[in-house]
Amino acid sequence: MTAGDRIVVLAPPELAAGFRLAGASVSVVAPGPEVAGAVRQATGDLETGLLLVTADLWAALDERTRDGLEQLARPVVLAIPAAGAGDRSAGRWLLGQTLQRAIGHRVVLRTG
Repeated sequence: MTAGDRIVVLAPPELAAGFRLAGASVSVVAPGPEVAGAVRQATGDLETGLLLVTADLWAALDERTRDGLEQLARPVVLAIPAAGAGDRSAGRWLLGQTLQRAIGHRVVLRTG
């Protein structure tokens, strides 16, 4: 593995296994004050190229921290949907917003 090519996901315990199955390096974090420390550790690791933070954990960070993370050139830090099965429209909206920020184009996700 070369510097900056690892995908790291910060996820709560109930979502960690799915991300591991997808091949990501996962740090299990419960929403709360420990999220900021986990983010600092992941962004300080030179092997991390992409840091994905589930929306519930992202919301646990203060606005100043989120703003600073969005300005980082490396690693790229993105909040990702962590909505339950019953909240698909919110998940699609958040994923669309994430994609727009990441690639610079608006993406509309449709069902069916």
